[in-house]
Amino acid sequence: MAGGRGVRARGHRAAVTPQGEGPYSTAWRRYRQWSWAFWIVFGLYLPGLAFVSRTLGWTRGGGNAIFYAALVWMIACTIIGYRKWNFGCPRCGELFFRKFDARPWRMSWQHNPFARRCMHCGLPKWATRGPDPR
Repeated sequence: MAGGRGVRARGHRAAVTPQGEGPYSTAWRRYRQWSWAFWIVFGLYLPGLAFVSRTLGWTRGGGNAIFYAALVWMIACTIIGYRKWNFGCPRCGELFFRKFDARPWRMSWQHNPFARRCMHCGLPKWATRGPDPR
């Protein structure tokens, strides 16, 4: 190994077998994609509006370009956020971050955006397969 890198023959790739692949991996990959998309769209709001403002100018068309750019951003953020926060648990199929409390005196939704386990079946976040039945 030269310089801390492994030597590989040209044209040959090491066989990569994901060790953590399980029945839930696809669902978690999809959640991760929606999560990344949400944070990217959310974080690019001000830089995106600054770019539109700089490119088209504030005063052209009475500022309509900024209004439409902000409207498009809000719609995109809403749709992507909806997909992210209404993620279905790979094991039970219920909403991972939300649970309806059906007690007669409560009758409301519980929402925990930082839940480490499914609020219905208790599946740990990022688990690739269910716990052993032992």
